[in-house]
Amino acid sequence: MKKGFTLLELLVVVGILGILMAVLIGAFSKAPRKAEKAKCQELVFNVATALTTLFDENGAWPQALIKNHNTEQGLDATAAYPLAKVGMSLTKNDGSRRTSGLDKFGVISPWAQLVVKARGSSASESDKVPSGGTVRDHRIRYALDLDGDGVIESVKVGGETLNIRATAAVWCCGADGKIETYKLGQRKDDVYSWTYGQTQGVK
Repeated sequence: MKKGFTLLELLVVVGILGILMAVLIGAFSKAPRKAEKAKCQELVFNVATALTTLFDENGAWPQALIKNHNTEQGLDATAAYPLAKVGMSLTKNDGSRRTSGLDKFGVISPWAQLVVKARGSSASESDKVPSGGTVRDHRIRYALDLDGDGVIESVKVGGETLNIRATAAVWCCGADGKIETYKLGQRKDDVYSWTYGQTQGVK
């Protein structure tokens, strides 16, 4: 005589399948967020490399970059333009200045890039980014070693002041559009071009 599954056994199997599905759905739902953060991290590193290369090649910082350094203004179109010399960010297209894929807003995070591309010519820096903040909030920030001593002093990151051992420091908010204090941002979603060790032992 064949013995079938009891109701209890079926419920246990269904419960296990439900748990497995929840875990898989959770993992898949995080994948796009991780991909966007990885894109942002790559962008931040590329900007830091471009800034360092620019300084190494010229032995000085362009005035347009000095003006917006260590401010909320960040890499707007004017500040980012000198980076075209090292193949980064702004390019000339048909005689007009525009950023490669970022239109007229300077260097912005991948989350803001999606908004600008979707809105096209009607996009503005006050447009809301679905994950949080505005296009302007998602602009890349940067600070420069102006005195050439290998340390960038008094870098203001989300209300916290840091000294960073680097030629150029670059950072960006995460998807939420908020620049957190450095300690909190490390645990959340903000992106930085430097490591924690570069802020330690620096006077």
